[in-house]
Amino acid sequence: MPSFELIAAHTLTVCTYAHFAPFSHEEDGHIVGTDISLLQRYAQKQGLDTRFEVKEFPDIWTRPGRGECDIAAAGIGALAERDPGPHARWSAPYDIVRRSLLVRQSDTGSLHSPQDFAGRSIVVTADSSADVDARTRYAGLGAQIIAAQPPQDEMVRRLLHGEIDAYAGGETSNRYVAASEPRLAVVDVHVMDPPETLHFAVRHVDPRLLETLNEFIDEVAGVVA
Repeated sequence: MPSFELIAAHTLTVCTYAHFAPFSHEEDGHIVGTDISLLQRYAQKQGLDTRFEVKEFPDIWTRPGRGECDIAAAGIGALAERDPGPHARWSAPYDIVRRSLLVRQSDTGSLHSPQDFAGRSIVVTADSSADVDARTRYAGLGAQIIAAQPPQDEMVRRLLHGEIDAYAGGETSNRYVAASEPRLAVVDVHVMDPPETLHFAVRHVDPRLLETLNEFIDEVAGVVA
């Protein structure tokens, strides 16, 4: 079992954004989610402890390369404009994202395709893939794109109170939210062009960290085409 060069000895330090359920979010004072559990399983296999540090989403993928953590994990798409820096690398892909809008159930009869959002407000997480996608897909049709850092519960409140018309997010994340709130629905599910895949940003001081993580991703998630 390799002894990695890590930020903290024998501990995998992970930077994450805690408002992207089900990938990474806070529950009962703990950081949980599918990204979190996958990395916990990887760390356990390597004989490592884990430590999770909550950060804001913008540029979170640059933090490993700046020596702040070993891995950044928050449902991150490795978009062309997201450079993790000279001292970090993207992991192998572990999922493909379909994007979507979360709307009020009562609006699904009139809001279901891109052109329906002309003059409507769509909130996105600033600097996220949803931000990029919304500006490409809806802004040119007259939608108002509002970039913010909204916790999911605050976004739900604003939607239900009619303060905004939609929230842009991945289908998995939006369906997770809608499953617990029947007054909300998911519409306009689509894949970005080119398709968006999810990756971890990995500090590349010790190449074995990336090598073993990629092997683990291939073992548990299979190869994402």
